Amino acid sequence: MLLFLLATASLAEPVAIPGGTVAVGDGRNPDAPRRQVEVAPFRIDRTEVSIADFERFAAEGYRRPELWSEAGRAWLAEHPEGAGAALRAAGRPADHPVVAVTWYEAEAYCRWAGGRLPTEVEWERAACGDGGRRYPWGDDENVDAAWFSEGKYAFLHGVATRPVDADPQPSPYGLRHAAGNVWEWTADAYRADPADGRPSPWRTLRGGSFMNLPSYCTCTHREPARPDRVALTTGFRCAYDAR
Repeated sequence: MLLFLLATASLAEPVAIPGGTVAVGDGRNPDAPRRQVEVAPFRIDRTEVSIADFERFAAEGYRRPELWSEAGRAWLAEHPEGAGAALRAAGRPADHPVVAVTWYEAEAYCRWAGGRLPTEVEWERAACGDGGRRYPWGDDENVDAAWFSEGKYAFLHGVATRPVDADPQPSPYGLRHAAGNVWEWTADAYRADPADGRPSPWRTLRGGSFMNLPSYCTCTHREPARPDRVALTTGFRCAYDAR
């Protein structure tokens, strides 16, 4: 299986996102106030990180401490192969999103790939553009565009992800599965007030997953999680500085 994964062509393909003053949040929830923020131009992967791409990293990345933050190295010392090593692929095809990766692993992967995790503002900008839309494709709740119709009960059928490139209604900038499929780690700590600069033990997930109802899969929903969380609903994509 590993040899097949290593031989599979990478599905990662960054797209360029312009900078500027952008509106984020929607005011529907206390932790997502409507506000104007500045964002520099950047690039972000069109797709979530696939099983095939992550296993390329896993073949060497867990033995390269320079890829890991100080907190990540402390975590790695206790989980030298990753806490979710037996769950990452979960018997699924290589072009599905990797799951059961912690924030530390996602951060190290992106560094290995020459990038970083996106900030929340970058993620929201890339996922939803400038139109203040509720979902990446607009305001209508189109279940088949992003997650299976089983909604939050999809877990009864296993890890019900779709291939990372299979999204009939991508974001305005071409991102696939900016809503649904798997939650995506961002670089930022979670705080109930996004502008609060105090330390926080939580990190922020965006986008919802195959197990969530549509209200969790909107452009602005913010979900807190511990950085060592291992979940079959959680993956990520990488961002990069503009060229």
